[in-house]
Amino acid sequence: MRKILPGSILSYTQYGYLKVAKNIKTKCPKCSKTGEFALKANFYQVRKTGLFGEGICSECKKPSEFVIMLKDQPNQQVKEADIYIYDPTASEGRLEHFEQNKNMPIDLVRSYTSALNVSQSQDNSATAVMSKRVLESVLKNFMGERTKDQSLAQQFEQLPEHVDLTKPIHALSQLVHPDRPFNAMLDLEREIDDETAALLMELLEGLIEYLFILPEKIESVQDQIEKKLNERVKRF
Repeated sequence: MRKILPGSILSYTQYGYLKVAKNIKTKCPKCSKTGEFALKANFYQVRKTGLFGEGICSECKKPSEFVIMLKDQPNQQVKEADIYIYDPTASEGRLEHFEQNKNMPIDLVRSYTSALNVSQSQDNSATAVMSKRVLESVLKNFMGERTKDQSLAQQFEQLPEHVDLTKPIHALSQLVHPDRPFNAMLDLEREIDDETAALLMELLEGLIEYLFILPEKIESVQDQIEKKLNERVKRF
């Protein structure tokens, strides 16, 4: 995920006491060209702490997802809202990151690598087969062999019983506890150096992606896949 700097925002719209980006000029994650994106209010999905938006690149005409962070304004002063664009190209080294992750099962890394390789060779049938293997590998890692005779749908329904999906949030709650040094740093009661500042930004990016980007991305891709399959059924 990449933050949009104020200089890249061409115009704003008003949302309460916040100025929210309306037109943006930035590098497109899909075509890598600098294009203009117009964010329409009817595309926003409001959450307590953020807005979701979608903008179409003026160069390649493909959509990109945006997150607009809301802030409490107790003094009711108009301020600009921070905005981020979901940029998968910012994670081109993800495979290397997977391989270096000590918690990543070897069979999952292998199946994902195979899926990535066949997708890049544009072998669509092989991509489908290897993608299923990746899903099976993910489920096997958490649920073992005892559910291998069940369908993928049945296994995914049971997955929350085998993995604590709220664990990162619980860990963060401990990190920001009033008695912890991290909280003192946030309140400027403790000095912060360059390395810690960089780690803080990495933490924020991971948290925003975990809570906002990934759920929205999975839902969006699911809708697009179902739409594609329904269109194909209608043609036949």
